[in-house]
Amino acid sequence: MTPNEEKIQQFHAVVGFDACHRFEEKITTAIFELAEDLQFNFINDEIKINYATHVFAKLLDDLSDLLEHSNVLN
Repeated sequence: MTPNEEKIQQFHAVVGFDACHRFEEKITTAIFELAEDLQFNFINDEIKINYATHVFAKLLDDLSDLLEHSNVLN
């Protein structure tokens, strides 16, 4: 088992399999829907990839900030 797979199993144990599965399913669905939108809105593949990378990096930063300041969530 890879270190990444071990970490995922640890998350499942702490958070719960159902909650993890729902979260991953929502994220995956959103990503694929947005990828379809990008398919028709940019000039070439390099621009699409660069834009998607920028957006997802920003979202990960925002999510990290939100989770670090858990009082915002509670």
